[in-house]
Amino acid sequence: MIMWKEKAFEHATKEQPLECCGLLVKDKGELDYWPCRNVAFKHDVANFVIEPDDWAICEDSVDEIIGIVHSHPEFNMEFSPADKASCNALELRFYLVNPNTKSIIYIDPEIGNVN
Repeated sequence: MIMWKEKAFEHATKEQPLECCGLLVKDKGELDYWPCRNVAFKHDVANFVIEPDDWAICEDSVDEIIGIVHSHPEFNMEFSPADKASCNALELRFYLVNPNTKSIIYIDPEIGNVN
């Protein structure tokens, strides 16, 4: 069985030079990576946008969505202000992957914090 991290690295490599995006899920007690389509080009934004149908199908197919996974162009390993805002709004952990170095970092939502 391929670990979720390897699936995320493969997806990020395949999507270069665009950002990949997907969902970290738990299903039947196992963690898995659910690749999603990045439809940011439809919305004229520089960040990633997960295809809503991909999210809905995933949500109906697994036990739980536990995080958002994405990469940055040129594999900058810093969360953008948009990443942080989305993490807080969705109340889900955000992961950033770099397939070149096989590294993953994450941030947790700041639930209840008022800025």
